[in-house]
Amino acid sequence: MGVEIDYREYWKRRKERLWCNLQLNYERMRSLLSTGQFTLEDFCGFLFQSEKKARIAEQMIKLVKHSEEPLTFKRIASLLNTPKSTTWQVYLMLKRAGIFQRRTKAEPVRLSTKFSEVLEDLELWWKNYVKVR
Repeated sequence: MGVEIDYREYWKRRKERLWCNLQLNYERMRSLLSTGQFTLEDFCGFLFQSEKKARIAEQMIKLVKHSEEPLTFKRIASLLNTPKSTTWQVYLMLKRAGIFQRRTKAEPVRLSTKFSEVLEDLELWWKNYVKVR
């Protein structure tokens, strides 16, 4: 008497989701942003609750940004010298959030501006939502 589930569809939809629990300390964040002291470390700490994942995310972003040669995920994982499963989870979160961009497995990982575009849209939506009430 159960419900039949198409697991392929379920996993396909699950992969499209971005799971994130943001912890926003308003006063601290506001003071860091207003004084220009907000860093990549703060940004990654904002995205990830786990310090380990935040550190890996920070290292990944720095690697991709400052690398002179295009890097694939495999190369990034070998350079970081961190557990591959954790590195993969962090990479997927950054990719789903629009921070990283890559079309095929063989294509190098690049930084993307999609994340900031979505945040700008979210900001406008929130401001409009608050005004309505």
